Amino acid sequence: MLYIFIVVCFFSCKEYRKKEEAAKIVKEWSGKEIRFPENTPCYVLGKDTLSTICMDIFQKEYKVLLYVDSTGCSSCRLKLFLWKQLIEEADSLFHGKVGFLLFFQPKSIKEMDYLFIQNRFDYPVFIDINCSINKLNHFPQTAIYQCLLLDKDNKVLMIGNPVFNPKIWELYKEQIAGEKQAEPEMLTTIKTNQTIYDYATVRKQSKNLAVFTITNTGEHPLIISHVSTSCGCTNVSWDKQPVEPGKPATIHVEMTPEETGSFSKTVEIYCNVKESPVKLMLIGTTVE
Repeated sequence: MLYIFIVVCFFSCKEYRKKEEAAKIVKEWSGKEIRFPENTPCYVLGKDTLSTICMDIFQKEYKVLLYVDSTGCSSCRLKLFLWKQLIEEADSLFHGKVGFLLFFQPKSIKEMDYLFIQNRFDYPVFIDINCSINKLNHFPQTAIYQCLLLDKDNKVLMIGNPVFNPKIWELYKEQIAGEKQAEPEMLTTIKTNQTIYDYATVRKQSKNLAVFTITNTGEHPLIISHVSTSCGCTNVSWDKQPVEPGKPATIHVEMTPEETGSFSKTVEIYCNVKESPVKLMLIGTTVE
């Protein structure tokens, strides 16, 4: 019993420290003006692009600034496939009101080029080899705080990385739309036909479809607000309309494996149920 008590206290204290650190960072960065280095190379799909295209982003009414240094796995930290989804959603909702200032300090330019092509990521990015933007602003060391929502004067409105936590993206959108925090959403309940899809054996670079069915078993419409995947090799599509009680929603997942061997991929469904995000798994083995 004493052991359990100590463990609970340890995690409780750890969680408290995290919240305390987050509150401190938010307070420190709120309203701070971000400085940008001059002449940082701007690329589209790994190629130099016109400076006017890149400079136009700085003139937007709102800007999402992302800084990613060279620490760790580039693909894991960048999550270009998720940023592509957010950029497309912002363009659809706000019609050019929002720009994305993506500053990357890659370990390898060739690796970056490969990731851009692999993810079909054709939005302008700034390749900051010398880490100039961080030297000017001294961003927090934790990756989730190296993303900020800025106003037209480059002052910080919010801080937090929306691809790590979709709830942050909802707060960003509310700020941009000028909306106050909405009333708590009406929760519903769901039933899934399966949570694990076993592909068995598939070939490398082949396209493999999995279909999940989620039935709304509650009394309120089911709203799927966001779907996150653990790998850029996985694409998800679904009907964006609310799902009425008693009706099913179909989630189509297409997975294109890039490496041989056993795999386990995760798809997270963010929706108005108590257990959100709902986790789905893709498993199997890839051969040549």
